[in-house]
Amino acid sequence: MTKEKPLRALLDQLNTEYSLSDEFKIKVSDLIARLEETDLPEERLQILALKVRETYQRQALVESYRKESRKSLEKLQSSVTAYLSELDTINQKLNQAEAALEILLNTRPTATVPLEEKKDTLVSKEKAKALAAFANINSKNSRVQ
Repeated sequence: MTKEKPLRALLDQLNTEYSLSDEFKIKVSDLIARLEETDLPEERLQILALKVRETYQRQALVESYRKESRKSLEKLQSSVTAYLSELDTINQKLNQAEAALEILLNTRPTATVPLEEKKDTLVSKEKAKALAAFANINSKNSRVQ
């Protein structure tokens, strides 16, 4: 550090040592410029130099954590988007199943069917109604509003 402007020399060294945001560097530089206009004793300058160094170290941690938080948030947003996409796919499949079951329930055989086949058809219709009711309940419960 130079005798004439020790804080400015320290600031230059710290700016080389730490890769911090320009906004932070400008704020600190402005504060140093204002401090250099005053006539401070050497011991005050040393205390300030320590405080400036500590501030740079803390800011390096803050900016590092901020980057990590952004990465985590982006991962989380990506996961939520994938989850919503899967829910949409499930809803589409449920809607298709509902439509198919509705068509199945609404179609009636036109030809005369022997009694034994009518019993099978009745059982099949009951199964279809039960499946339709189940699909309807599930689709209402799983739809994303």
